[in-house]
Amino acid sequence: LLAAYDGREDELLSNLRKMKTKQDNSAEIRSLIADTNAPKSADELLAAYDGREKELLMHLRKMKAKQDKKAEITAIVARVSVAKSAEELLAAYDGREDELMKNLQKMEAKQMKDSQVDVTKAEITSLVASSALPKSSEELLAAYEGREDELLKNLTKMKSNQELQASTKATKQAIIRSLVDETNPGKSAEELMNMYEGKEDELIKNLTKMKSKNLGTSAKASKQASIRSLVDETNP
Repeated sequence: LLAAYDGREDELLSNLRKMKTKQDNSAEIRSLIADTNAPKSADELLAAYDGREKELLMHLRKMKAKQDKKAEITAIVARVSVAKSAEELLAAYDGREDELMKNLQKMEAKQMKDSQVDVTKAEITSLVASSALPKSSEELLAAYEGREDELLKNLTKMKSNQELQASTKATKQAIIRSLVDETNPGKSAEELMNMYEGKEDELIKNLTKMKSKNLGTSAKASKQASIRSLVDETNP
């Protein structure tokens, strides 16, 4: 070729580039025909559009894009609650598939949001049922309509605080029972805890002082007993 086109290399380069483009177009055309299930074979269409491959390619690309859009619409319809089938909707919106796609995407987004709200409401109802609150879940949901996430966040925080307080209270009650057993203050642990409801720290402080005092008295008595024993033994 270089020998045949000696001095006309630009012409040869132009011809080879055209050939390459035609081959690339033919390959894409065959691929698109296979993807779109065109009514005619690739060879038949290439023969019919000989010299107009770009035109054929443009038609096939449009066909492929439309089929892809229909497939996406069908997939969305399968995911959302729609009164009509994908076929009915596509027939009703023939030539307006973009509009149909936009409407379905909005509907899907809304249904997903509504579904999430339902999950949030169920969590709220469960939290209210397990917490000591002056209002019912229905009253709270009505007051926080449109702000369910905020309500859930508040209730979760409240529940965590309640659990922490309950854990702390249980620990304090265990300490009180132990101190009562050691000091014998004249009342039971339950009686004292009822008397000091909400003031457990003060009760623990008082019982701890009593324990220390009892220990001091016990130590003094022990020393006195030791002294008496030694006096008896040594007869000073």
